[in-house]
Amino acid sequence: MTRQWWVLTLLLLGAAVLGLGGGLWMQQRSNQVIDPYAGLGGDFTLAAGTGPVSLADYRDQVVMLFFGYTQCPDVCPTDLARMGAVLDGLTNEESAQVVGLFVSVDTERDTPRKVSDYAAFFHQRIVGVTGSADEIAAVAKKYYVLYQQVEGDNTALGYTIDHSASTYLIGRDGKVKGLVQHSISVGEMIKAVRAVLAS
Repeated sequence: MTRQWWVLTLLLLGAAVLGLGGGLWMQQRSNQVIDPYAGLGGDFTLAAGTGPVSLADYRDQVVMLFFGYTQCPDVCPTDLARMGAVLDGLTNEESAQVVGLFVSVDTERDTPRKVSDYAAFFHQRIVGVTGSADEIAAVAKKYYVLYQQVEGDNTALGYTIDHSASTYLIGRDGKVKGLVQHSISVGEMIKAVRAVLAS
């Protein structure tokens, strides 16, 4: 066999190996699950009526995280009531591994004590926290939460706050595992929480 033939054979063999390796790599890559929430969220520390509360305090538990404010006329009480119903709808063993966390974005009116009492009204396992305007802005940025004060001429509240209305489901590792929309039912949310508990 000539030298030229050996070179050609080796080149073809090399190309085949590269092609096979590339194909396997592409197949493995396509089988990998891409995390749509990568880079979203993170730890934070804010104030409750009893003192500082960090997301990391609930490591090894599932956290239902919601942003709003105590004088919200509709969305917040609806979502917090649903959160309480979810906690009641879980088994005692499951509920012991789940906590609700309500972050108030109304830094002018909501004190740590006020937001803590408000959250606890909906369920004893829902913790209310808040902070300074800068602290809340930093946490909101981590979770891509939008909120804006809206002045009202014909309201006794003085102003309302337009804000995002999704509940973040955070796994035992402190990472966001899912987003629950305002329109979801209690039963659907229980299923979503159980899926995070099982992960």
